[in-house]
Amino acid sequence: SGWSAVGGGSLPGETLPSTLLALPHPHPDRLASRLRAAATPVVALVEAGAVLLDPRTVLPEQDALLLAALVEAAG
Repeated sequence: SGWSAVGGGSLPGETLPSTLLALPHPHPDRLASRLRAAATPVVALVEAGAVLLDPRTVLPEQDALLLAALVEAAG
């Protein structure tokens, strides 16, 4: 469980409850950087040694792209 920012900055401080995916990783900052640099960029948060993904805005037809970016970034 977690919170998701609303509106990409158009509603500062406003959040919605969301379900997050936590990916523990020995180098979470490195993994997050690789995700941002992927062919399909993925924006993730780093918290407590894990990369946090909020799939709230991922459309079903984008699932394969997200999975490919995760596999590529994880190496």
